[in-house]
Amino acid sequence: HGTSYIGQSLAHNPPKTVSEVYYCYLLTTIKHHALKDKADRSTPPAEILSLVKEQMMKLGRLAYENLLKSKIMFDKEDLKKFGLEPQYIHATFLSQILVPIKEEKVEMFSFFHLTLQEHLAAVYSAVSLHKKEDILQALDFWCFGELHSGPELPPLISRGQQHKGLQMFVRFVMGLIRARMEGQLEGLVETSLHEYSKDLPTQLGLWFQSQFRNRKLSHQTMLNLLHCLMELHQHEATSRTALEIKELNLFKMKLSTVDCAAVHYVLQFCPHMLEELNLGYSNIGSRGLSRLGPILHRCKLLFMCGNNLGPDGAMLLWAALEHNATVEELYVDITGITEEGTENIVDCLGKNTALKILTLKELQHHRPDLRIIGNFADDLGLLQAYLDWVEELRGDANQMESVKNVDALHSVLRGLQVTGTDAKGENATKAKELEDQILQLLEETSPIK
Repeated sequence: HGTSYIGQSLAHNPPKTVSEVYYCYLLTTIKHHALKDKADRSTPPAEILSLVKEQMMKLGRLAYENLLKSKIMFDKEDLKKFGLEPQYIHATFLSQILVPIKEEKVEMFSFFHLTLQEHLAAVYSAVSLHKKEDILQALDFWCFGELHSGPELPPLISRGQQHKGLQMFVRFVMGLIRARMEGQLEGLVETSLHEYSKDLPTQLGLWFQSQFRNRKLSHQTMLNLLHCLMELHQHEATSRTALEIKELNLFKMKLSTVDCAAVHYVLQFCPHMLEELNLGYSNIGSRGLSRLGPILHRCKLLFMCGNNLGPDGAMLLWAALEHNATVEELYVDITGITEEGTENIVDCLGKNTALKILTLKELQHHRPDLRIIGNFADDLGLLQAYLDWVEELRGDANQMESVKNVDALHSVLRGLQVTGTDAKGENATKAKELEDQILQLLEETSPIK
């Protein structure tokens, strides 16, 4: 749209976070489907938001209260409960966000996408929460389901609500709190957060720091908190949190490029060397690796098994580690990356793997002090780790149903078949046990023919 205010703003300040992308989408939707004769292309965002504030808050409240109920479809009565008239929706910008769905003879409505419901719910929350105490208590509930024992709960929170499935919503809230602190929600709010909580970035930093220091976080929760810090994008808050991250284990987490960006964003603030960075079977690929490259050397143990990096990824890994002597052990794909038997491996695994082997051999030539563990025969601890994983899969149906994990099991099995014969003593026993356990697990979970 050329000379529009929003277009100019994006040209000079492109979105840095997912929250900013959705905020720009929201502004553009309102501008081109709501204002028409009420504003021209030079209208600043604050005026755009003020013109639709009432409807935005009604829509946000509908989104928020139903998100906590895991409800994504609404009938006319649901809309009227929040002051939204169906006929008004058809005639305004809301028709681009809340779309009708024909369910037999009843007209239902749903947000264009679940993430839009989460984003509108976050807009409502960021506007409704003012005091730092309310924000921190709300985070305790949204992230961990914890309610404080005092007589009064923070705004938006009541007993009996559920907190599960709010990860994307919380990320959006963090991004929109930053937007409010920077004055980007003017038009929806009359006062900035600074007037209530001048030390909010510090308090948020202390909250995130406490989670990493005092909780035993699951892989998914840990990753979500990293995303929240990236959306918040406050140097002080991230620096405080990074002090508490001694190791980062995202083993078996399927990481997108955006996930990798969040990991990179936070770890760049670590003033110390991580004991371990485990990205095994995280499906990062070369695109994810390009995001992580600048921080891969900032650990002692680096696990990169099972990521199918390909030749481009191998070159990125080489570039990240070649001149950085901090990584002491590198765990890579278990494909027999050794001088001996390379021709057989090339025949078995194809040209791309051969290229990967050559580049990793070159890496070891440049970094002779780096211990590269390329197969199970080299490391008893790695064998035991995978045995523990197989046992974990037996008790976790959701994990086992994932195609990713089934592929990972086959990958481990191929690695054992290529390199396991080199094992001796206890390593050989463990390798045979792992192979038998995987074969048995795959047989137990294969579909009945």
